[in-house]
Amino acid sequence: ALALGSETEAIDVNDFFGSPAEYDGTIIGTPVYGGRILKEIKAYCKENMSILLQKPFAVFFSCLSERETTVNEYLKQNFPPELAEHAAACESLGGAFYFKKLNPLERAVDKKVASIYAKSSGIPAPDGKSDFSTISYERINAFAQKINGAFGKAS
Repeated sequence: ALALGSETEAIDVNDFFGSPAEYDGTIIGTPVYGGRILKEIKAYCKENMSILLQKPFAVFFSCLSERETTVNEYLKQNFPPELAEHAAACESLGGAFYFKKLNPLERAVDKKVASIYAKSSGIPAPDGKSDFSTISYERINAFAQKINGAFGKAS
């Protein structure tokens, strides 16, 4: 929200009881787990689709994949076709594993997933004890510029 400017409001869909009609546009951010987004996000978009289609709309994913084809597949698989086509921007801004907060089973599974990603990306594999992050402030700023353009704001 900070990269977009002072008129931007970050809202958790679980705590939002208003209408997207009250806003100039909507940016949906969601983590991706096993190729799927949060069910609350899917429900929100389905419920508000007619309004979301009338205003600028964009999506960002919190996930390890940086590949444009993978990110576009997440968009197509998880959003109604009309809404996916309407998106002015869709990006992965990176992801993270916070190993210190996980139980031993979660840590083992996430270490394996992060290691596969690290190997395919040519970066050191995580040790499973230290947190692992691919969050990219460069991608966040580039996404914000696309959004500002789509929403008619100066960058």
